[in-house]
Amino acid sequence: MPEMPEVETIARKLRRSVVGSSVSEVRLSGLSLRKPVAASFADILTGRRIARIRRRGKYLIFELEPRSYLLIHLGMSGRVFHHRRAGEPSRHTHAVISLSDGSILEYQDPRRFGLLAAYDVHRMDEIPELGRLGKEPLSDGFDTEWLWPLISRSRCDIKSFLLDQRRIAGLGNIYVCEALFRAKIHPARRCHRLRREEVGSLVRSIRKIMRTAIRNQGTTFSDFMTSDGTPGSNQSCLRVFQREDRKCRRCGTRIRRLRQGNRSSYYCPGCQK
Repeated sequence: MPEMPEVETIARKLRRSVVGSSVSEVRLSGLSLRKPVAASFADILTGRRIARIRRRGKYLIFELEPRSYLLIHLGMSGRVFHHRRAGEPSRHTHAVISLSDGSILEYQDPRRFGLLAAYDVHRMDEIPELGRLGKEPLSDGFDTEWLWPLISRSRCDIKSFLLDQRRIAGLGNIYVCEALFRAKIHPARRCHRLRREEVGSLVRSIRKIMRTAIRNQGTTFSDFMTSDGTPGSNQSCLRVFQREDRKCRRCGTRIRRLRQGNRSSYYCPGCQK
C-alpha cells in the first residue's frame, strides 16, 4: 500500500509538471472505488486551474482556482500518471483528467480501494477526510515531548498505535516495521511499558526512515510507480519488511513475521525487545 513517502514523491513530481494548467475535461469509468465517485466530480473540476499540489498523510490534494479541491487516496494499488499526450486507457483506469496544455492525468486502481473526491469548499480543513488526520511525522511538532504523553497513557501495542492515522498521519505497515527495527522496539510491546528514551529513539527513527524513503522516491514491490512511470528504489534499504527467515543485517538472527490484526509485522527477535 502506498504510504506517505510514495504520495509525497508523486506530489513533488506533479508540482513540477501540472501546476498552472487548467482542467479541460474529466472522464470516469463509472465504477465505484472505496466509495462511489460523486456525480458532481467532473463539474467541480472542469475549467478550474491547478494552483497548488499538497500532501496530507496519505492523501494527494490538488488546490484549484476558483477555490475547490481534488482529493486522491491511492488505497492498496492506486497510481497517478501524468502523460504528455493522451493514449489508450487501461482496463484499470478510473479517471482521465485532460489538461489545458494537452497532457492528461490518469488514475488507475486495479483493486479499487482508492478514493477520488472533489470538494467545492473555501478551505482545506473543511474536507472531512483531512479533518480526522493526526500530526505529520516530519513536522516540527513531531518530537518526544509531544509523543511521550500519548504513548505513556496508551495500553495498545506500539505497532497499532503508530498505524492509527488519527494520531500520526502517513505511517503505514512498511515504515512502521522499519522504524521499530531501527529503534530496537518489538512491535507487540505495550505502549505504556516503553521508556521515555525509547520513545525518543522511535521519533528519531521514524523521521530518518521517512526522509530516506522520500529521497529514494518510495518503495516498489509490485504496484507503486511515480507519476512519470518509474518505480521507487527504497526497497533496497529495507532491513526487516518482507525479509522473513533472512538473517538480520545487524545481529544475524533470522527475521520473523508476526500477525497483528490483519497485517504482518516483520521484526528481529535478537534486536527488538
